[in-house]
Amino acid sequence: MRPLLVLVGPTASGKSSAAIPVARALGAEILSLDSMLLYRGMDVGTDKPVDLGDIPHHGIDLLDPAERFDTRRYLRNAEAAIADIQRRGHEVLVVGGTALYLVSLLKGMFEGPPRDAQFREELDRIASPDLHVRLEAVDPVMAERLHPNDRRRITRALEVHALTGRALSDLQREWDGPDRFPSRIAGVRRPREEVRARIERRVDEMLDRGLVEEVRGLELGPTAAQGVGYKEVLGYLRDEYDLAEARRLIIRNTGRLARRQETWFKRLDVHWIDGNASDLVEQLIDFYRGSTVQ
Repeated sequence: MRPLLVLVGPTASGKSSAAIPVARALGAEILSLDSMLLYRGMDVGTDKPVDLGDIPHHGIDLLDPAERFDTRRYLRNAEAAIADIQRRGHEVLVVGGTALYLVSLLKGMFEGPPRDAQFREELDRIASPDLHVRLEAVDPVMAERLHPNDRRRITRALEVHALTGRALSDLQREWDGPDRFPSRIAGVRRPREEVRARIERRVDEMLDRGLVEEVRGLELGPTAAQGVGYKEVLGYLRDEYDLAEARRLIIRNTGRLARRQETWFKRLDVHWIDGNASDLVEQLIDFYRGSTVQ
């Protein structure tokens, strides 16, 4: 089986701009590894690429924003796309920053205990930040990975701990085993201060391009409404704070997302490349072709 070529990095690292020339050079098709690019109409806030060049893309614009989505459904779509691409003799370049999707793609889904309706009903009465505090007490590793507003995953982590007496992060380490797909994983990274500056510029560009108008015109379901940028603008549209505060929150939460992504990527064998390298694309091509010695 030919390996998946994987390009990761925290948000605003510059991986997406390198992906198309890399894919073109390798005769690859791109499979998105981004949980928000799946949604149609969520273009500005996801910084969805406008010019896809001549490269077929998979995993983009599959759903209406009102639809729910989860990791299991992503895997079904991704596995079908991989089989189709490889059947046609092309390479698969998996690109994005949703590390949970990548770990699940390589390792398979972690099968935890079944849902406990009564336990979840009790948690429904607790605010999301308070749930996150609870998670920090029983599973600090998972709490570090999850945003305080990621209520769905926090609930599941607390539920697993309540039902098994063990941290979900510990159980997931046991789930680590042989990969389901061979892979060569490269990553693009930059100094944290530079990422912060790039995030600020990107948020300002999104607001200038009409992020508020985009959110106002969408019917966002429970999954899409948690997307960074969308959640904060929804708060502004509900008059919870002004636009300046929405901007500040988007920048802050995007930075937190980038740090959580870095934490997830530590679990993987990633060949990191400096995003400022003048020959970034060439280094990526060499690595995927196997000429880079790690």
